[in-house]
Amino acid sequence: MSAFPVEYDPYRHVARFGTDAGRRIYRIRCDLLRSLPGYAYLLLGDHPATLIDCGTGENGCDRELLGGLDLVRTTYKENFKPVDIRRIIITHGHIDHAGGSRQLIGLTGAEVLCHRYDSSTFTRYDERAAVANRRFDDFLRHAGVEPGQRRGVIDAFGYVRGRCKSFPVSRHLKDSEQFDGVTVFHTPGHSPGHLCLQIDGSHIILGDHILARTITQLWPQQVTPHTGYYHYRQSVRKIAAIAEGKTGLPGHEQIIENLPQRIELVGRNHQRRLERILDILQNHPEPMSIAQIARKMYASQEPSRALLALTDVGARIEYLEQIGAVAVENYDDLELNRTDTYLYRIAKE
Repeated sequence: MSAFPVEYDPYRHVARFGTDAGRRIYRIRCDLLRSLPGYAYLLLGDHPATLIDCGTGENGCDRELLGGLDLVRTTYKENFKPVDIRRIIITHGHIDHAGGSRQLIGLTGAEVLCHRYDSSTFTRYDERAAVANRRFDDFLRHAGVEPGQRRGVIDAFGYVRGRCKSFPVSRHLKDSEQFDGVTVFHTPGHSPGHLCLQIDGSHIILGDHILARTITQLWPQQVTPHTGYYHYRQSVRKIAAIAEGKTGLPGHEQIIENLPQRIELVGRNHQRRLERILDILQNHPEPMSIAQIARKMYASQEPSRALLALTDVGARIEYLEQIGAVAVENYDDLELNRTDTYLYRIAKE
């Protein structure tokens, strides 16, 4: 079905986990983007063979994924071929998790399942890319990023028309839905329709919701509705309520054996970042833009790093404004169209 190079190391690229119900979960490593490895998950057992996430379909990622699926048969002696996959579940609508779906659909004829809020990213990709880039440019303008710098940051955003071919979605999954030992949790924040999937009560496939080392990237709701820090925090609490005794299987980085502990650490880190923003504003003599705060918080302004810094600060400022901790100082200038940049200060009592 597919070939993989001689140096392909099965113990690096495929790992197996078992559930109490006898299901096998195979974790397949792929190089998703430049310097960004990640994982797809194959579920085998008494129910239809199911693949969770598909990589990018770019730069050999599809070859790595098919090679890993072959190793499930040759190394782990499963009576399985990639064409046996009947379902593809996509945890969320980012290219490193969904870009390879079209190739897998063509190979297997599998149905695709996702949450409704991310569905149009797959079914109308070019439309969503154009809209997302326009919203992102508006955010950068409001954040105080100079026009000459915005193009590089938008390019780093990676939402390029034609990059991903649209494909049909067969069914929309809903929060708390259960089927074949899978329980669905809608966990918006990192993306509008992000899903976590509990498998047989013992493992949780986390997508990008909780990672083992890094803090999940947040986006302002101005860029993508149903994202932002408030939604993310509520979603973390939802997974924290079921995390005890579960193994976390994220879309990047290592598995998470002590999921409650990791969730607690994630919460503390997010709180520190909120406090850091408030401290920066408190100790600055003038109101500040999101771009100015981002430069104080994060040193690198190389476009891809600037992208992460700006959206991280933007999502947190948005939340701090919602709870009344910060306020917009230059609202008169905004109302009279004298500026596009929002300037923030600590809210007065």
